[in-house]
Amino acid sequence: MASTTSRGNYYKTKTKAYFEKLGYTTQITEFMCGVQVAPNKIIYIKKDVFGSDGISMNEKEIIFWNSKHTLTGSIANEKSSGKKEFAKHPFPLSVKRQLVIWQPRQKNPTIIEVK
Repeated sequence: MASTTSRGNYYKTKTKAYFEKLGYTTQITEFMCGVQVAPNKIIYIKKDVFGSDGISMNEKEIIFWNSKHTLTGSIANEKSSGKKEFAKHPFPLSVKRQLVIWQPRQKNPTIIEVK
C-alpha cells in the first residue's frame, strides 16, 4: 500500500492537472522545511502556504485549494479539517477557497466552497 505522503502527492498533482485542464494557471504551494531538533539531527515537515496545497488563477479569479482524498467515500472529516486550516488566515472576500475532495472510483472531484 502507498504511504500517506505519496498518496497525498498523487492527489495534489491530480488536482493541479484538473485545474489546468479547466484553463487555470496552477502552482502547488506545499513545501518541505527542514527543522533542526538536535545537533546533527534535522526533521522535515510539510508547510502549506496559507493552508492551501495549491493556488489556481485565471483572468477572472484566484482559488486557494486544498486537495483531500477519502478511502471510505465520506467527506465529513476532510471538509472539517480543510475549513479549520483556511480559517486560520485572513483571506480577502474576492479570493475563493476550495476543498477538492477525491472519492474512490470517481472521475471528477467534489468541490466544496469554503466561506
